[in-house]
Amino acid sequence: MKTSLSIREAWSNYYRKDFLRLWVLFIVTGIGSYFLFRSFIAPNQIDEILAQLGDTFESRGLTFDTSARETMIALFVNNTRVTLFAFLLGMIPLFIPYVFVVVNAAVIGLVAMIVGFAGESVVRVIVFGILPHGITEISAILLGAAMGLSLNRYIWKKLRGKKTDVTFKALFVAGVKMFLFIAVPLLAISAVIEAYVTPLLLQ
Repeated sequence: MKTSLSIREAWSNYYRKDFLRLWVLFIVTGIGSYFLFRSFIAPNQIDEILAQLGDTFESRGLTFDTSARETMIALFVNNTRVTLFAFLLGMIPLFIPYVFVVVNAAVIGLVAMIVGFAGESVVRVIVFGILPHGITEISAILLGAAMGLSLNRYIWKKLRGKKTDVTFKALFVAGVKMFLFIAVPLLAISAVIEAYVTPLLLQ
């Protein structure tokens, strides 16, 4: 039984498959939620949804009056929190990491739907408004979820009395290292891009 894991070993043996599956889940959920929202949400409900989204962003320190620097910090803090929770809540054997993935994908689907109703090009907003920072941001969040699922799977095996090839401590420590040295830098990069570059691309 392994009592320690390098980041490379943890990625290859415990995180990579879940990470790729979560990307598929994210894309399918995002596309599916876009069409679902378009089917069930009427145009006259958009203002109410925008107000709710505005309140959510404001509670996270994101408003139209926020400076680029403040936006960058708020985005980094919020996304780091989400990624950390996706990892740590994997210790609760309820497959909670999947919830983080589905919710984040559904939010993007909702935003795309609102953009479409507003008469803007959904493709343009996705290409210039989401992808530049989204690749690194979503990858970091999905990595956190994949790490959470590895803990989740370990706990389920223990609950069913099955043997494991690694200790919980080794998995957890590897996850912490991956979070600090891979996820956090990715989130920092995405926050800088979203705060400073994305607004220019959307002009």
